[in-house]
Amino acid sequence: MAALSSFTSSAHACSCSAPFGTARCAKPSRKPLLCRAVSDETRHLTNDQQAHRDHLSRRQAILSTAALIALPTLSLPACAQSPGPPPGYRIHQDKLDGYRFQYPQSWTPVTTSGNEIFYRNPYDVNECLFVNLSSPSSSKYKSVRSIGSPDVVAEKARKQYLRDMMSTRLGVKRETNVVSASDRTGPDGHEYYDLQVRMKSYASRAQLAVTQAEIDAAMELEWDRRLITVLGSANNRLYEFRLQTANSTYEASKEPLLEMARSFTCFPVET
Repeated sequence: MAALSSFTSSAHACSCSAPFGTARCAKPSRKPLLCRAVSDETRHLTNDQQAHRDHLSRRQAILSTAALIALPTLSLPACAQSPGPPPGYRIHQDKLDGYRFQYPQSWTPVTTSGNEIFYRNPYDVNECLFVNLSSPSSSKYKSVRSIGSPDVVAEKARKQYLRDMMSTRLGVKRETNVVSASDRTGPDGHEYYDLQVRMKSYASRAQLAVTQAEIDAAMELEWDRRLITVLGSANNRLYEFRLQTANSTYEASKEPLLEMARSFTCFPVET
């Protein structure tokens, strides 16, 4: 498992094709015969013809200006054209590593977590999210399917989460089970895996009992959490977005949580 313009425009073009400093560019020249012919013809135009020509010239100028204005918009990368977040949310975008997601504006960053990025809910210790990426030098993930099917990956994730949350406290037991595993195509056209794992922690009130049976008999539920994971691939790297919440409040806050998870996308970056 993985632990994550500039636009140059020119207002005019050089009308001289000769190298800089040559006599041909510096020497004034007579007007071309074509220019004189056009000027002579213009003098014989009627007022209506001249007005029509002026109208066409103005129309061409307007169309040319509109085309220049539209060009940068059409050239914007997909990540820059992404819609803004809904009210109450912010966008976190890492252009260097190539990923993006939305999160509640009340959540605060944690800089000592050891993850690529970590946010937590200051009002609920059960809610947090983070992003992990595989190493760019030691991984070659062409797609998320490089690590297996959704069901296979979900089982791997379940075991990994259990190891990650292993406790050295006496009389503590952790249990995990896969809730769901599916794949989907994101709005960017990339394939993503959506996984959900439920994890429970039990602690014994008799952790110093003599027998294991006595310890188990005094077990009580310590916490029950839902882990929502999105896996994606870009830049030959595997991206993991993980969102955690209390299982007891999951149903009540299901839609905004899943919207946060679905907002996660990874995109190519220039190297």
